[in-house]
Amino acid sequence: METKIKNYIRPLALLAITVIFSVLATVVDRQAIGPDNTVVGFASLNGAFAGRFGYNSLFDTISDVAMVVAFAVVASFAILGIYKLIREKSLSKVGKVIIGLGILYVVVAVIYVVFGKIPINYRPVLQPGETELETSYPSTHTLIICSVLGSAIPAWKRLIKNPTVFKVLKIAAFAVIVVGVAARLFAGVHWLTDIFAGILFSLTLITFYTAWSLD
Repeated sequence: METKIKNYIRPLALLAITVIFSVLATVVDRQAIGPDNTVVGFASLNGAFAGRFGYNSLFDTISDVAMVVAFAVVASFAILGIYKLIREKSLSKVGKVIIGLGILYVVVAVIYVVFGKIPINYRPVLQPGETELETSYPSTHTLIICSVLGSAIPAWKRLIKNPTVFKVLKIAAFAVIVVGVAARLFAGVHWLTDIFAGILFSLTLITFYTAWSLD
């Protein structure tokens, strides 16, 4: 029991940090530096970074491709889960590794919907084809890419017996995370703190997933 409690120290600490950072983003250095005088937290930091980059369609497209890869990973685990459910005819026998991923994906979807309605920050630019600014905190591309691929690594470690295959998938996942997050950052469609928040949310979800499903 003591070991299981210790497993949750890191995710709970990350959750606290994520909540505190999100609260700070609503009160610290709020200035109207965005388009249409939209107000942004940590304005000095965000303004200094955003001022160096404009909208970049290439990086925007690269980040979209990285998110498509993440969705493909979600689909692969969903297919595996359905296969196990049909074969075993019992949800409990599907295993906590797969069930935990399903729960994580649902939580990611909830965060996506909830923060889409909460205007902590609006995007620093209007993307082509848009007529109004979208909310941008946290970066949902960052959230999805990091959460899905970050949780896939410990899941693959449990499910894949071939160490070479696991190593290749692990390297590929890290590469997609790095490229996807960097591309989203330099695409110019988010403030710097939006990206950081997406990473914080992802780390929190991944550590909770690891603590619960892989103990």
